[in-house]
Amino acid sequence: MGADAENVADANLFPDEAGFTPRPAWQVIEAARRRYLTGELTLPTTPPTRVYLRDGMVYFAERTSDGALPIRLMMEGVITRDQMQRGTVIVNGIEHVGRMFETDPTIDRASVELCTELFTDDVLTAVANTVVKGYELAMYRRHPSGIDRWYPHSIPVASRAESQNGEAAKAPSKPKAKAEEPAQRQPEPQARAEVKPQAKPEQKNKLNAPPITQAVPITPPVTTSVPAVPPPPPVTQAVPVTPSPTAQVPKTMPAPTAQIPVTHAATTVDAAVIADEVAEAIKRAFAGMGAGF
Repeated sequence: MGADAENVADANLFPDEAGFTPRPAWQVIEAARRRYLTGELTLPTTPPTRVYLRDGMVYFAERTSDGALPIRLMMEGVITRDQMQRGTVIVNGIEHVGRMFETDPTIDRASVELCTELFTDDVLTAVANTVVKGYELAMYRRHPSGIDRWYPHSIPVASRAESQNGEAAKAPSKPKAKAEEPAQRQPEPQARAEVKPQAKPEQKNKLNAPPITQAVPITPPVTTSVPAVPPPPPVTQAVPVTPSPTAQVPKTMPAPTAQIPVTHAATTVDAAVIADEVAEAIKRAFAGMGAGF
């Protein structure tokens, strides 16, 4: 489907032009990328170049004169012949390698993908500045080898619409922002008066130290400087008990049986003698009292 045909309105990369203007090939490729297209883009170079895109990402590019991809990978040494045979599925004479890594886990996927990217880079850099007079775009046509399965990531449709709307909204919003700036600058004195009371709590903490988030180790008091005196051992030996002095009295002492003679005082006292002595004592007492007066 040529770009200059009448039935290419839906696939026209340059709708603003009445006809296709010759231009470098990179401009055609970039126009397809910016539209997030999926399919096969053929450029009329010598030999013709085919660029394969998925959601605007170029995942492979080749010339029509290039060999089959599995053979090229084997020639580069990233896979062996046995790995190529195990990882390739032939359908209708076409070698399909989309399930290569699942079929043979021994294949180094990073090496294979890097080699495929180098093939693509060589083709794109060679034809980038080549002026082309047209192009062909086959929507949703995949590479016959099925290598698009290696790149499952795609750009969601919602993100595309958001990015396009965001770019369109950025341009008219710039002059409006400039016109609104003077109106927003007028209430500056009010903003300063409101900020003053908020500055007081900031003066409380003069040290801008970060909060302590780790536990501070607490050293226990030094109690081991004085050796602890062990308690005395329990007394397990018998302590000799000295007998009381009363125990020294022999138990064999016989009880006293002899009666001690008791002398009785003389009961016969002369009453007259006693009366005389009492009378003499009274007289002496009165005589002493009279001498005192």
